Amino acid sequence: MKRALRVTALLAMGILVASSFVAAQDAPASTSGGQVTFGFLGRDNVSSSKFTEYREVPKGVSIPFATLFAWKGNTGFTLWADNVRQSDQRLSGVASLGWLGVSFDYNQTPHNMGNNARSIFNEITPGYWAMSASLRAAIGSKADTTLPTSARTYDFYNTLLAPTFAAAETFDISSLRQRGTVTFDIGKGLPFDLSMTYMRERKSGYRGQSSTDIVGAVGSVVDIPEPLSDLTQDFGFKAAYDFKGKSFAANLHAGLNRNTYDNQAETLRVDNPFQPADVAYTATPLGGAATPRVINAPDNEATTGMFGFLLKFKKQTRLGGDFAMATWTQNSAFYPYTSNTTIKTTAGLDASSTASLQVPSLNGKINTNTVNVWFSSRPVQNLGIRARYRSYDLTNKTPRFLITGDAASSPDRSWSTVSASTDAPYGHATANLYDNTTKRFDLSANYDIKALTVEASYFTNSLTRTSREAASGKDKGYGLAAVYHLTDLLGVRAFYTSAKRSANGETVYGFQEDEAQRDMTKTGVDIEISPSDKFDVTLAYFRRNVDYPDRPNRVQLTNGLPTAGVAAIPGTASGLLNTKYDTVSVDFGFHPTERFELDAFYSYEKDAKTNQWATLTGAALNNLLNYAGTDKGNTFGLNGVFQLVPQKWTLSMLASRQKIDGLMDITAREAGAFYTPGRTTLIPTGAGGAADITDWDDTTLTTVGLQLDHHVAKAWTVGVGYAYEKYDFADAYTAGTTMLPASVYIMMKPDFGPYEVNVCYAKLTYKF
Repeated sequence: MKRALRVTALLAMGILVASSFVAAQDAPASTSGGQVTFGFLGRDNVSSSKFTEYREVPKGVSIPFATLFAWKGNTGFTLWADNVRQSDQRLSGVASLGWLGVSFDYNQTPHNMGNNARSIFNEITPGYWAMSASLRAAIGSKADTTLPTSARTYDFYNTLLAPTFAAAETFDISSLRQRGTVTFDIGKGLPFDLSMTYMRERKSGYRGQSSTDIVGAVGSVVDIPEPLSDLTQDFGFKAAYDFKGKSFAANLHAGLNRNTYDNQAETLRVDNPFQPADVAYTATPLGGAATPRVINAPDNEATTGMFGFLLKFKKQTRLGGDFAMATWTQNSAFYPYTSNTTIKTTAGLDASSTASLQVPSLNGKINTNTVNVWFSSRPVQNLGIRARYRSYDLTNKTPRFLITGDAASSPDRSWSTVSASTDAPYGHATANLYDNTTKRFDLSANYDIKALTVEASYFTNSLTRTSREAASGKDKGYGLAAVYHLTDLLGVRAFYTSAKRSANGETVYGFQEDEAQRDMTKTGVDIEISPSDKFDVTLAYFRRNVDYPDRPNRVQLTNGLPTAGVAAIPGTASGLLNTKYDTVSVDFGFHPTERFELDAFYSYEKDAKTNQWATLTGAALNNLLNYAGTDKGNTFGLNGVFQLVPQKWTLSMLASRQKIDGLMDITAREAGAFYTPGRTTLIPTGAGGAADITDWDDTTLTTVGLQLDHHVAKAWTVGVGYAYEKYDFADAYTAGTTMLPASVYIMMKPDFGPYEVNVCYAKLTYKF
C-alpha cells in the first residue's frame, strides 16, 4: 500500500516537482534527450520564515526540474537539476568514459530561522554586534544613578530602553548549507575496484539565536544571532577486490579518509548596552567587560583508515568483518582568558592577553578503534541464524596540565585561583580524561513454519567510562518477533523487545540520563489486510516505554556526602524519571480501476516525559517541582489520482491536517519556597503556586492541493494547480513582540510564527 505524505512542508512546489520528477524516471526511449519543466507561480505574501524554512517558493517564472542525457553503449552522461538557480537547488549527474566513471551531487539547503528580527546592535563585522559608546554611557549612567536598586523595575528598564528599541533595525536570521560530492571510479580497466571521493560543505549566515549573559553593574541577557561560516572537506580513497575459490567467494576492501573542519567564525562579540568601557570588579558597581566574547568551535581534523572482508559460502553462509582506526586532532591557538582588560592574573599579567596563558594551544588528540564482525547462515531448511560483535574504543591522548587560574568562575569580572582536587586533578572536572569503551554482542535466530516466521534475539553490551559517575555498566536485552503472511489477504508483523541497563559507580544526586540505570520496552504490531485487489487497509501500533528506576531520594549532605544517621526523604528522586511514546495509525487504499486511486490515513501520537527536582534546606525538604510534559498529535488526510481521460487529462489532489497539543503540567510543593500566597486565586490548590503551560509548542498545519495535467502531445504537458497552507503555532517563550519580555532580557523576537497562504501555479513540461 502506498503510504500518503503525512506532513508536507513542500506543498505548493511539492506537487509541481513531484510529477516532473516521476516522469523523468521513465526509461528513455532513445539514447539522448531530456526534459525541462517551467513553472509560473503566484502566491500571497508571507512574513513568517516558517513558510520558507527549508525551501524557496518563488514568485513568477522558475525551473523546478530539468534533465539531459546522452549515451552510446557504456559511454555517456545524465544530468539532473531541481529548483534551478534557487536557494534550494540540487544538481547531480553521472558520466562514463569507458575506463573512468564520474558521479557528482551538489545540494543547497537554506535554513530560514526568523524574519524581521530586531536588535539594538549593529553587526559591524561578522560576529561582532556593536552599539554606540555614547549611547551605552547614557543608558548605563541612568541605571547606575537610579537608587535604590529596587527602583530598577521592569517598567524602569522598558522606559529607559524604549527610544533605543524604537530605532532598532530589522534583519532576517538565516543560513545556507552548500554540500557537494564527487566520486571518480578509476577501477573499470583494473582487476580491482578503485575510487576517489571528495566532499566539500560550506555553511554560512547565522547558526541561530544565541542568548549571551552580560555581567556588569546591570546584569542582562542579550539575544543575538550566532555567526556561521565554516568549511568541512573530506578526501577519500576506496579499493576493493573480489575473487573466488572452489567453495567460496570473497571480497576484500579498504579505505582512507582525511577530514578537515575550518571555522571562520570562531568568536561572537557583543557590546554591553549598559557599559562602554571595561570596569574592574568591586562590590559596587560589580564591574565587567565592555564587550564580552564567546568562543565557538575550533578548527580540527580527523584521519580514518579502514579495511574489511566478506566471505560467502554455501547455505547462504556469510562471514564478514570491518575494522576502522581514527585519529582526531585539534591544536588551534587559545584565546585569552577574558576580554576585560582590567583583570590581572595572580602573577600580575594582563588576563586579556595571550601572554598570560599557561600553554598556547590544546594539542588535542583522540584515538578511536572500531571492530565489527558478523556471521549469518541457514544451516538447515527454514532456520536462519545471525551473530554480530561490535566494539568501540575512544582514548583521549591529549597532554594534560594543571590549570592554576582563570576568569571562568566569575566570567569577565575577576581572576580566580584554581587548585587540584581529588575529583579534578587538573583543576577543573572538564579537564579530566573522558575515555569510553563499548563492547556489544548480538545473536538472533529465525524459523519458518509455513506462512509464519518467528524470531528470537538477544544482546549484551558492556560499557566502561573514565571520569564519569557511572564508571561501568551493562546493557542487556532480548526480543521476540513474528511475521505471518497468508497470500495477499493478510499480513501480520509483531515484535516485543526488552532491555535493562545497569550503572556502577558513586553518586549522591543520581546518574546523568545517558549513564543512569534504565528499563526499556518496545512493542509493535502491523496488520495489512487486502480483501481484494481494489481495497487494502493497514493498522499499526507502536509503544516505547523507558523508566529510570533507583534514582536516589534527597538526603542532607555533609562535605558532599550523606549525613550519618539522617534518612533520605521519600518521593524526592530527581532527574528524568520516565518517558513514553505511543502511536496508532490507520491507512486505507481504494483503487477500483486503473483510472481511480484514493488513499486516506490517520495517526495518533503521544509523547510523554516526567522530570522531578527536589531541594533541601539542611535536612528539611524545601522545593519539590514535578514537570510532566506531553505532546499529543492527530494527523489525518487523503490523496488521490484520477485519470479523467486516460493519457490526456489527470487530476491529482491531496489534503492533510496535523494538530499537536503540548502541555507542561507543573506541580510544586505547597510549603516550598516556590509557593507564593498571592497566586492562590490564580492557580488551583495543590499545584504549589505553579501554573501549567498549556500552549507548550501547540502546532496546527493544514494543507490542500489540486493539480490538473493535460498531455497536449507526446512531448508536451501543461498543468495548473492551486495550493493552500495554514500554519498555527503557540509557544510560551516566543509569544508576543516586545523586545524586553522580562527584566533585563533583550530579545530579538523574529517572526517564525503562524501564516496562511494561497498559491496558484501553472507548469509547462517539454520532453525531448
